[in-house]
Amino acid sequence: MGKEITFEIPYIRLRFLTELLADARMPETKTAALRGGMGEMMLRQNCVMDRNCGKCFFHKACIVRNAFYTRMEKKPAYVTGDESVGYLIECTDPCTEFQKGSIFEFTMTLFGDSIAFFNIYLQAICHLGMNGLGKDRARFRILEVRNSGISSDQRGTVVRGNTVNIEEYRIGMLSDHIRKRKEKLQASNGAWSIKFLTPLSMKYRQEYMTEFWAEALVKGAARRVQMLDYYIGTEAEIPEFSAYPEIRAQDVRRSSVKRYSGTQDSHMTLRGIKGKAVFGSMPDECLDYLIAGELIHIGRNTSFGFGKYVLGREGSRDPEL
Repeated sequence: MGKEITFEIPYIRLRFLTELLADARMPETKTAALRGGMGEMMLRQNCVMDRNCGKCFFHKACIVRNAFYTRMEKKPAYVTGDESVGYLIECTDPCTEFQKGSIFEFTMTLFGDSIAFFNIYLQAICHLGMNGLGKDRARFRILEVRNSGISSDQRGTVVRGNTVNIEEYRIGMLSDHIRKRKEKLQASNGAWSIKFLTPLSMKYRQEYMTEFWAEALVKGAARRVQMLDYYIGTEAEIPEFSAYPEIRAQDVRRSSVKRYSGTQDSHMTLRGIKGKAVFGSMPDECLDYLIAGELIHIGRNTSFGFGKYVLGREGSRDPEL
């Protein structure tokens, strides 16, 4: 029998500030392009077997497999492929036209062993900036990389220009993030709500959801925590929940993201739903998991930016996460 789920999962959240080197166009949804571009740069810099993974002698030692695909020794039964659970890239800037000198920001969150690969990610993103992002090759340079954790002691500038100050690389724990967010949320009044900022792709009762279901949201967050527990070496079991939040109202719409897969050399469309749900209740046993889900995302395609949401209280200002 497995252990209980633990939230003692190390993470670091980093905000990249970059400057465009020329006028450029970028896609409205940029996370997939950032992830794909970063992976391509890692392969160019580190692959020693002509990308022939099936015949590679260095499978276990491969930097790309460990940093980009975040290899797991053991997985929950429902994880069948290479799940990139060790990192998340977030960019919700919808702007498509950038002028030379414009500031472009995105966030990268690293978990578990991926935290140790910071310089691999940084090098890949530096080279991506030189090579150009997206089909129009939007070139940029990194101005700063800042810690942006929830605690004041997690803040600091890790990179400024060509200087890396690893002393400012401050690692937090998911449990501390949950505690601080819970204190802030419970200090407010009003009905609980959940707002998806990027599409959610998730099945409920064997069908992809076209509306929000509280049970699916809570269990989806619990599964994501479980995957991270496995990633850090803890074979945890998802708990049995006795109750779920009651959805009182919701506003939902379908949403899609187009991306190009260099691995498969094809274009594809990723689909999900966005919107907001208001809860009539919030069982305490569910709250920690839903707060965790804000940081770690839920559902499918999280490595392409899907499943990002914020919890709130009606009448209160939504936090910036």
